[in-house]
This record gives sequence, structure tokens and C-alpha cells, in this order.
Amino acid sequence: MFKHKKLTVLAVTAMLLAACGTSETGETIRLQVWGPAKEGEKEIYTELATRFQAAHPEITFRMGYGDVGEADAATQALADVDTAADVFMFADDQLANLVGKGVLAPLSTTYANMVKARDLGSAVDSATYGTGEAEKLYAFPLTADNGYFLIYNNEFFTETDVLTLEGMMAKTSADHQFVMDLGNGYYAMSPVMMTGEISYDPTARVHATTYNNAASADALEGFIDLLRPRLDTGFKSDNVDNIIADMGDDQGNKVVAVVTGVWNVDNIEEVLGDKMSATKLPTFKSKANATVQMGAFAGSKLVGVKSSTSNLPWALAFAEFVTNEAAQAYRFAEIGKGPSNIAVSNSDEVQANVGLAALGEQSEFAIPQGKSVGGTFWDPAAAVGNFVFNGPASEDAPQTAQEQLDAFVAAVTAAPVTA
Repeated sequence: MFKHKKLTVLAVTAMLLAACGTSETGETIRLQVWGPAKEGEKEIYTELATRFQAAHPEITFRMGYGDVGEADAATQALADVDTAADVFMFADDQLANLVGKGVLAPLSTTYANMVKARDLGSAVDSATYGTGEAEKLYAFPLTADNGYFLIYNNEFFTETDVLTLEGMMAKTSADHQFVMDLGNGYYAMSPVMMTGEISYDPTARVHATTYNNAASADALEGFIDLLRPRLDTGFKSDNVDNIIADMGDDQGNKVVAVVTGVWNVDNIEEVLGDKMSATKLPTFKSKANATVQMGAFAGSKLVGVKSSTSNLPWALAFAEFVTNEAAQAYRFAEIGKGPSNIAVSNSDEVQANVGLAALGEQSEFAIPQGKSVGGTFWDPAAAVGNFVFNGPASEDAPQTAQEQLDAFVAAVTAAPVTA
């Protein structure tokens, strides 16, 4: 499945470069590339650069590399756009700022259609900015491996049990608990993530959201009815990092299921071994008995091209090359990074990876973190999560699910206070 479709790739690249009016044969092209040096990442993209050169022997490429990780790329690019790399990798939560400052070149219709056809919808959303006619793709998805899902002990739960939260809670007890860190805003809105919408305007630093609609309040009430009566007798809110050891036989399997992400798969597998399984988050019944799917955030790493690069056609071609199906398959095989490419995600190799397979299942029920929420989201979201298992914080605090969601919306949609 992962064989490099060389003739197809070369034909498509040639077409795109011709359309962009690139230089004649024999040209020397200089490209500066930024990427992380950690975890074998640099070896991957420098090898791909070698393959890119081999695919275009008529051009001499002079590639320069800078060790700038995804988390720092936007900061450095915005600090001095003139000296920023032509092609760089960055986290999706930096997209809006980079687009707003005009740093990124939008993808052509041909490239955009290519990405939409080959990458997961959540990753495409993460690379998209704007609304209506102004909506454009500004980067090529590289990974789609940041998010959360359910990991469980398969000797305790069946595959049927974990389809619903009701099925899980029917088997949990004070000695065998389900753990989710609802006091953390990253997880707290999961029960209503799919019942409303949210977006973030990084310029105004405010959100627009419908998470206090009737469906969301109804869902949150049903979620509360399931979990609040079972606090510490079947459900526990805690940082999963603190309780991984409790999943093991040595601790009597005090914890039998957790909500977490790929970063904890290896740690949990060390404790559970073959007893570890993973899948998407369960559904549950709302107060009005409607089926609600628990949602999650989806995060991607992206590859963008500087709008002011002097070699735009070749920079775009290189960015496409290092994110295409063959490149993502190679990246996964070498360093295990979760692909955004649909074909690679569905491959036997990736599906055999328990965490990535579960993340792929959850991706249908996830929203792009980078374009959906900003810094003012986390504390109000955590307040919603704390309300689920603790109830009202005081007599003056919100007393009902509707009031708590109203307070959340008021907080995240309020204009920031300026001095």
C-alpha cells in the first residue's frame, strides 16, 4: 500500500509547477526549511528532501535547515518574516496568527483539492482559515495525532460495553473505576462537544459558541445524572498520569478505563500488556433520552510556505512532497507519528497501532482545537467539568446545567479587558 507512486507524483508535480510558471531546466533553487530536530524528525525531512531532489534531477536544490520546532515556528516567523524559512512545520493553533499577519501563502485550488481528497477532514479543517468565499487552505497537513479517546481493560469490559457510558458504568465500582479528568478544560466539554458549535477569533480574542443551547443543556444533565452519583464509586476525576499504575494487576485494577491520548498509550501498555484496548469515546443518553456522542479536540501539525518566498512554486511543491501519502507512510514507519493522510491512516500498519486506530475512530467526532478555541476557553470549560461531579461551587454560583453553560458562554464570548 505504501509503494511510492513515482510516475503519478512526478506528473502531478510537473503539472502544478508548470501552472505556476517555474524556472527552466538547469536552475539552482535555494530553499530554507524549518523543522524539529527531536525524535528523528530532522532525519525524516532531510531524507525526504533527498528524495525530492532525485525526483527532479533537472533542478539543483540547495537546501538549508533550521532546527525550529512546531511550537516555536510562528513566534520566530512573526518576529522576522524576512529571515523566516521558505517552508516550515508548525502546530495548527498558530495558523490564525500566521494568516492574520500575512505570513502564509494560500494553497492554489489544485493543491487545496488534492489535500481535501487525501487528508482526514479534521486535519483539513485545521489547515483552513476564513469563512464563506474567504475560506482557504493555508497549509498541508502533516499529522493528525493530537486528541483523546478511550483506553480500557479488555478483560473487564467487552467491545459492546464500551460503546455506551451506561454500559461502562454498569460494571464499574469503587474498586474498579473509570477515570476522566473533568477538572481539566481540555476534556471538560466532551459531553457537549457535538451538540453545539464553537469558533475563535484570534484578533478580537473572543469565541462564538452555541454550547448553551437546549441540546447541550439536555446532554449535560444526562451526563451529570450518570456520573455525579458515582463519584469515587465507579467514576473518578483525576489526571490520568497520576493513576496509570492503578490500572495494573498489582493494584487490583483499581482503574479499568481512562480518557487520554496517544502520549499515554505506551505507559498504559507497560501496565496492561495485552489487556489494553482502545476505541472512540462512548455515547450516553441525554436527560430527554437522546443519544449523545462524546466529542474531543483534534490537533494537527502542518507544513506551510512563506508568502514572500522567492521560490514559491518550488516551495509549495516541496511542502506537498513531504506531506503526501508516501511521505506520511515513511514517517509513520520510521518514527511512528500519526498520519493525517486517509490511506495511510486506514492502512494495516496504522490500524495495528492501538492508539492511532482509536484516534482515527474519534476523529469523526472531534473539532479542530487550533481554530475552535483560544486562551480564554480553558478556565470556563474547567468550571463546567467541575460542576459535573461537584455540583454548584457556592450558593451564588450557577445551580443548574443550563446556568453553568450560560456562564461558560458569557465568559468565553466576553471581550477581553484592556488596561
